[in-house]
Amino acid sequence: MMKRREFLIGSTLGAGAAWAQGVKAWAQSPEKAKRDRMAVMTLAFDSMLKDPAYPDDPKRTLDFLDMPDLIASHYGIHHVEVQHTHFVSTELPYLREFRDRVMKANSYMNQICLEFESLNISSPDPILRVETIDLTKQWIDHAVELGCPRVMVNQGTLAPEVRQSAIETLKTIGKYGKSRKVFVTMENRGGHRHSTPPASSSTGPETAEWGVLVEVIKAAGIYANPDIGNFPDEQARAAGLRAMYPLSSGSSHVHYNPAKYNEANAIKISKEVGYKGLYSIEASTINGPDPYSRVQTILDELLRDL
Repeated sequence: MMKRREFLIGSTLGAGAAWAQGVKAWAQSPEKAKRDRMAVMTLAFDSMLKDPAYPDDPKRTLDFLDMPDLIASHYGIHHVEVQHTHFVSTELPYLREFRDRVMKANSYMNQICLEFESLNISSPDPILRVETIDLTKQWIDHAVELGCPRVMVNQGTLAPEVRQSAIETLKTIGKYGKSRKVFVTMENRGGHRHSTPPASSSTGPETAEWGVLVEVIKAAGIYANPDIGNFPDEQARAAGLRAMYPLSSGSSHVHYNPAKYNEANAIKISKEVGYKGLYSIEASTINGPDPYSRVQTILDELLRDL
């Protein structure tokens, strides 16, 4: 006859084995695999992040340092993409604290989005272009300290009269990024760039922005960050994504706006061209008033489409 102690030990071991099996099943589940292909941009929480410029704003309740844990615990997503403006300091102790918070959440950084306003590669002022290079190099160094594999620059207009100087500026930035093992990326932003697309494209002049972007990315030797939302129509989206995904370093931005486009079709295109990187959730007010639900809306759609 089994003694009570033996029974309890056996029961405990059995329960422990069942729990371990359950954890293992979750770790190997299709849903987890899908979430492992996602990142969340802190941009969605911009209005809630504490900001020294708005010390008395009652809506700003989130500390930027807490974002990695929030994203991991709330969404089960372990890749974080940040705006450079969300760092309240670039001193080494602060950067290292954020890096440690990312690691504590068992997470990784995906990308830092750089928005320097008038400082961009398309500035007609050569002094501003030099300042753009210098500031971007500083953020590439910050990315190294943070363990972040890429930075995304804002390209400005890429207008014909500044395009060659923009390419040369971008080459300098991209070369420095490679020396520091940091990818430099650019995204399509949905505007028109006063040009026609490449001759191989069958689309009209309204798709000029993505066509010019592809040309500049190739000429400068950097990488694309395809944004599935920033196209004027489905024809441009299909052509642009097919051209941009093969130029990616592993990051893409996803939105959800079913009134304007079909996200499932865009994800399907990424699969068809063999994209294996991350889909970074860029939620906005069009997805609702609450930042938490905005991100969840896109997450749910991605779970259906991936």
